[in-house]
Amino acid sequence: MGSTKGSLARIARGRPDVPGSAIVTPSDAEQDDELAPELRQIADRAHAAGLKVWTLRWNAHPTVAITAEPELQIDFPAGRAERRVRISRGDAADWASTDFAHWVFLGDYDAFLDRSSSTVVAALDHRSDGFGLLRREIPGLAAMPEDDPDLTPREGEEPSGTAFREPVRLCVEHPAVEGLSITIQRPPPRALRVACRAYPSSWGVVITGVATDRHDQALRLLQEIATSFFIDLDLSYGSAFRLKKDIRVEWASEPREEEPSSTKRPRFPVLTHNDDAASLYLYARTLVSAPLLEYLAYYQVLEFFMPKYARAAAVQKLRDLLRDPRFDHDDDITLGRVIETITDTDRTAGTEREQLKATVTRCLDAGELARYREAHPRGAAAMADKKRIADVRLLNPKDTSASLVEQVADRIYDLRCRIVHGKEGGNGRGEPLRPFGPESKLLTYDLDLIRFVAQRVLITSSGPATWGR
Repeated sequence: MGSTKGSLARIARGRPDVPGSAIVTPSDAEQDDELAPELRQIADRAHAAGLKVWTLRWNAHPTVAITAEPELQIDFPAGRAERRVRISRGDAADWASTDFAHWVFLGDYDAFLDRSSSTVVAALDHRSDGFGLLRREIPGLAAMPEDDPDLTPREGEEPSGTAFREPVRLCVEHPAVEGLSITIQRPPPRALRVACRAYPSSWGVVITGVATDRHDQALRLLQEIATSFFIDLDLSYGSAFRLKKDIRVEWASEPREEEPSSTKRPRFPVLTHNDDAASLYLYARTLVSAPLLEYLAYYQVLEFFMPKYARAAAVQKLRDLLRDPRFDHDDDITLGRVIETITDTDRTAGTEREQLKATVTRCLDAGELARYREAHPRGAAAMADKKRIADVRLLNPKDTSASLVEQVADRIYDLRCRIVHGKEGGNGRGEPLRPFGPESKLLTYDLDLIRFVAQRVLITSSGPATWGR
């Protein structure tokens, strides 16, 4: 690859109205005389390997002079995409010690294929549990020797940390394919800690003898071998492991619309809420990076009150019939209509969709919904776009087949079905939402909506506080 001189790069700007907002300006690293010598050497190696190399300059504000020295950005191949990695002057020594010119990052994972050694290296999620392996002292699990290269701390790592005090490695070889093995270890390989900033206290996995230099094949081998190995470890030793994804892409989604906050001083609470329902709501509010679980927790708040409001709707229908001055309890035809109404009400109220609709229409006022949509224009537009999330009800004010409040109830239920029904066509409409699928990254505005609806249901279902009386 030739020089990138003269190529155009996108400028990722911060908000100009916010002091301290950052501006990142990529420029041609080969032409940058201000780049530190340590980074210049890294840039030269990357350029010689045919990698795109940029200089990043950070400003504190669009009107303020440069306040930080330039950093380096290398665009590594990652299949049909690229993995952009930033390298500061303090990282230069660590990068200089690696053979990064042969790396191909794998999919969305914090993982890469080293084509020079036919090795795949991957980080494991920080929630992975290796204590089962450590407690049980399983055969083959051994301490890493003190002179192991992976125990060399990188810049900023504390060598006396837990991972360096109990460094362990478990290697399992394929019985028939020579050279093919899988290794799980703590700390992760040093090259991985350099490339993906993996913590030394976490775990890493290494697959050697990978007979391919192609991204897609290496990615498939990583997923299949690691997944099978992790399931075996869980079944045999109760240790749960999971491959870690790049946080920039795992939960990538649209930015949330800013919620207006009250300008009044907080008051002592005057309403009391059902403890179970309120606990579900607060649980949902504390979930991080788990959009499907968060959505279902909010749905459970609605579900908690659904029987109450479904019965209330049935009682109201019966009350309206009995209030009719023309009602004649001696007329068999009139009584037959009452029975027909009650039977029909029981049937419709028995379906979850109708129970949800009864709950939402009782607790969500059309005016409140209109004000919410006005305050959330991006969300309103997103939920009217049929190209974003398939097989869910769109929110369209021009749709005369149902009120907008009823459309909200239908959309909430449709999304719930796509999450809960874990097999293709499980809800009779479309494929399920997967935790790491592309549509799961588009739930930001639907999460805001169902949270708003859950709030309205909690408030409507609350009672006056009696404490202190």
